[in-house]
Amino acid sequence: MKRTIIQLSFGLGMLAFAAGCQDHLWDDHYGIDGSTETRTLMQVLESRPEYSAFCEVVRIQGLDSLLSTDQTFTVWAPTNEAMAGYVEDADTKDQFLNNHISRYLYGMVDLADTASVRVRMLNGKSQDYVREGGAYTFAGVPVEATDIAAGNGIIHTLRQRAPFYYNLYESIRQKDNGTDSIARFLTSFDEYTFDEEGSTAIGKNEQGQILYDSIFDFNNDWLRRYGFLHSEDSVYTMIVPTNEGWEDGRRRMARYFRTFGETLKDTVKSLIIPDREYAVGTALADSLSDTYLKQAMCMDLVFRKDLDFGDVPGDSLASTSGNVFHHPSYLLSGATEVPVSNGRIWKTSALKHKPEESWLKTIVVEAENTAGRESNYAVISSRSASSTSFRDSVSEGRFIEVAATSENPRQQPVVQFTVPNTLAAKYNVYCVFAPAGAYMEGVAADSTKVNFYLNYVHEDGRMYEDAVIAGPMPTHGETMTKMFVTQIELPYANYSESPFEGPLTQDDDCVKLRVQANVDRNETTKFTRTMRIDCLIFEPVIE
Repeated sequence: MKRTIIQLSFGLGMLAFAAGCQDHLWDDHYGIDGSTETRTLMQVLESRPEYSAFCEVVRIQGLDSLLSTDQTFTVWAPTNEAMAGYVEDADTKDQFLNNHISRYLYGMVDLADTASVRVRMLNGKSQDYVREGGAYTFAGVPVEATDIAAGNGIIHTLRQRAPFYYNLYESIRQKDNGTDSIARFLTSFDEYTFDEEGSTAIGKNEQGQILYDSIFDFNNDWLRRYGFLHSEDSVYTMIVPTNEGWEDGRRRMARYFRTFGETLKDTVKSLIIPDREYAVGTALADSLSDTYLKQAMCMDLVFRKDLDFGDVPGDSLASTSGNVFHHPSYLLSGATEVPVSNGRIWKTSALKHKPEESWLKTIVVEAENTAGRESNYAVISSRSASSTSFRDSVSEGRFIEVAATSENPRQQPVVQFTVPNTLAAKYNVYCVFAPAGAYMEGVAADSTKVNFYLNYVHEDGRMYEDAVIAGPMPTHGETMTKMFVTQIELPYANYSESPFEGPLTQDDDCVKLRVQANVDRNETTKFTRTMRIDCLIFEPVIE
């Protein structure tokens, strides 16, 4: 929108406006008599009886001098009717006056080509100035369709007081808001670092140490990862559990995060097979369980923008953690809407997230990834399926070929995979194999037979490998083979993928699946000892 900058002057020429006084440019605004208005905002307000109650609060709070300067403001002024019943308190300046005054100029002309303008108030909050048809609102409050000009700004008339809203982070932390539990968790990440460069030295103490008018930098790793809930410039929708909802979530989810504590013994058998013993029921075990439980409860509460969960593109919605929720309106069932200055809160007494969409998801281990992979009696090559007809069938387009290094039937190739972030839950375990043709079209088909072994922390706190849990099982020579291995209920979680660093640690390789060829000497004409493994799948059983 093209604007014309108008330089205004007061009667004695004391106040002048250059282009630098405001980023927001404006058209001609005239006084009642048609001449250019030279009176200050405070003078214009005081000249109109309908603003007398508002003016009295302005003077008491000392903002009359601010509205008389050559700085540019827009005042959203409540009438005496709107001020009826208002009682001043310690928050009057920040939550009332500074919630009705914004820097720069905002008039009806700003809504000529748009339906809404976001207005930043003196208290740092943002309010919406909206045109709908011929009607105007500010913060949802009707605005009279007349701009009242002053020498240093514009006045709008409100028949109601503009509501003050806390932002998301402020709202959650309010006392008597019923959200103390989640507030304690989120604020546990708060950090304040002294900013010496940004602070001003104001003298020295008796010991000669410099005293500062201190400025502290705020940091919160949780907010940085999942959403800047404290920022007035960001807009989010957040599901916030009440204290009742927090305890409901703990009851529902705690069993999945039951884990162990200190390592008491750590040995390795047969080159790659660990044998450990952990302390169970200790303070460390309880602390780990509680830490990972709280992180899982909160990781899918925040969504970007002010959203209508019942009408989202594709009927699916991703939280800021990246998890996707299908038909997400169920998440808000029974929740109560709470407006905030930077979005919207849905307060709930029960977290509705489906486990398989949030914290109990299918785990896929790509065989070609070397992290956590060990082998013996084998040479491992990474193969690509991109140039074959199997390119869309092979997970991530790659698999490994595990070839024997010995013809000795007692030294058959073996590969062992670490399965990360399993919970204390029941899983269906699969291993997916690729045929030789997935790497090179036209090669002779072959098949192998394999055994599976599972190593995990058992109920007594010992990590050891069970006897063969499945096998020998043959693969298909010409097609992909998704082989069901077993169903296992793990008694402990090894949920080690915390996004936050801290003093609580545990081994991150506490579930291992070992795959070994099992082809007898007299079977080598029918089977090969070469294994082609695409991926492992641990699929939770939702009960």
